[in-house]
Amino acid sequence: MLAFIIPLKSSQLSSSWERVCQLLERTLKSVCNQTSSNFEVIIVCHEKPELSFSNPKVRCLSVDLPLPGNDFVSKEKDQICKMLLGMIEADSMNPSHIMFVDADDCVSNRLVEFVDQNIDQNGWFIGKGYEYREDIQQLKYRSKGLHLRSNTSHIIRMDLLKPYLTIPLEEVRRENFIRDNFILYHPDTANILKRRGTPLKELPFPGMVYITDNGENIWWSQSQISEREKDFYLKNQIQLYLKKVYQKLITRPLTPEIQQEFYLY
Repeated sequence: MLAFIIPLKSSQLSSSWERVCQLLERTLKSVCNQTSSNFEVIIVCHEKPELSFSNPKVRCLSVDLPLPGNDFVSKEKDQICKMLLGMIEADSMNPSHIMFVDADDCVSNRLVEFVDQNIDQNGWFIGKGYEYREDIQQLKYRSKGLHLRSNTSHIIRMDLLKPYLTIPLEEVRRENFIRDNFILYHPDTANILKRRGTPLKELPFPGMVYITDNGENIWWSQSQISEREKDFYLKNQIQLYLKKVYQKLITRPLTPEIQQEFYLY
């Protein structure tokens, strides 16, 4: 059984709580659109979201965590804490694997069936998939490295995560914790497991749609971004120009087949 864990930001940190709930509802419909019913979904949240969609596979875990600050690191630590609490909740269901899903992304409807057929594997990283700009409805195909862009990026065998179930949340909140070789920090996950002798394989098909520019993404919703952070992601105007040219080349139409597989509407 595959357990999907969805950490959700607080309404007090949202530009529009209604919009957050709308995006989450689309994500839930995408996750629950699986070709196999052998899955469970846990939403970890401060406040229960206001949804018109319901499914017996979906449950909400309300948590009493301190609200993070408005900076990127604080928000990311809040997300990590919710991921850990979601893991503890999922452990009682005895899943074979766990997948973390951002509350605005979409996933392939083939994931659960694929896990069912490969139950003994360590897990997979989602290297290829799609990136969708919500504001201009532009879809791009990414042939590699997608797992470095989004938290919706890894399926991991539950027993490999067991050592993390006892980590105190206070430890997560300490300075520099996320950068300290931590398995749930998604850019490092595959490399850490490889070094430990339990490597993940690359998922052999596009596994997710990374949604950007919807007004509620953690990174771009910051009121202020430091120049150092801007430089880290954007670097300079020449690279931006080359990036735009490249993005035009990888743009794809949003076909009915993609809409159906990922429930991207």
